[in-house]
This record gives sequence, C-alpha cells and structure tokens, in this order.
Amino acid sequence: MNKTELVKRLSKQSKLSQKDCLLCLNAFKEVLTASLQRGEMVSLAGFGKFYMKHYKERKSYNPQTQKICSLNARYLPVFKASGALKSKI
Repeated sequence: MNKTELVKRLSKQSKLSQKDCLLCLNAFKEVLTASLQRGEMVSLAGFGKFYMKHYKERKSYNPQTQKICSLNARYLPVFKASGALKSKI
C-alpha cells in the first residue's frame, strides 16, 4: 500500500475527505519526525512506539570492493509494535 491508497482507505473508514486525511497524515509525519529529532519517544497505545536507537561504531565488509570498512556510530528510527497489534496480525 502506498500513501495514496492509505489516504483513500482512511477517507473511506473515517468518512472524512481525502484532502483532510492527507493533511492529517502529513501533520502526523511532521510531528513524528520533529519528536524523534528531539530524542522523544512517540507511543500509541494499542499500536506501538517510535523511538531512536543508538548503534555503535563497527567494522563491516563491502562485498563490492571486498574490503573491510568502518561504519560510524549513529542513531536510527525504530518502530516496535505493541502486543495488541501483534496479536491482531
């Protein structure tokens, strides 16, 4: 499912216009991004939580060049599904 299909399904389910659903989806994406940039966790009861996870620097193998390279330490966004969501799937 892509963004357009998601907006159509949200519109049908909520009985809101597609334009309103698109605005809500874009607003959610912006708020989520800003919260994660500040290091905050976003938790939605019954759905899951979004947070930033720290990965240490490590060595890795590049199969294209066949050399060992170093990957810098970094933070990456993570989603962890709740038990309620897992049980429904």
